Amino acid sequence: MELVPRIIQMQLWSGQSRECCYDPFGEQRFVGRSTWTPNTDIVETENHVVILMELAGVEKEDVRVVCHEDILQISGTRNRKALPEAKCFHRMEISYGPFEKLFRIPKDLKVEEIQAEFRNGFLEITLPKKRADELKRIVVVYEES
Repeated sequence: MELVPRIIQMQLWSGQSRECCYDPFGEQRFVGRSTWTPNTDIVETENHVVILMELAGVEKEDVRVVCHEDILQISGTRNRKALPEAKCFHRMEISYGPFEKLFRIPKDLKVEEIQAEFRNGFLEITLPKKRADELKRIVVVYEES
């Protein structure tokens, strides 16, 4: 099984949609196996970027976080709870089944130091920022005509 589905690779090679150009965490939308999409907040602090994903009813064993190069993949499954035998359902709004979200990680974050914590139905992923002295400086060479 490929980590990043082939259609995602094709999208990355052919260029990003306008939405991804303006969003440094451009969410990859062409994910084929999801049946629902968890709500997600992305917050930047002075030293970190924090991704907070709402996963009520998902067991910790059913959550997977993988980083491959500059793509962060969050996937899992919310299994349907046993319901009482019902004569009629008046409303069914809770989504069940597999989910997957992919995010492009900006280069100024330390991918090797990503931390994830699952607590009270929320997945919190912390991505430390690189310090200014850790960023690669490019020397510009000037040629005289």
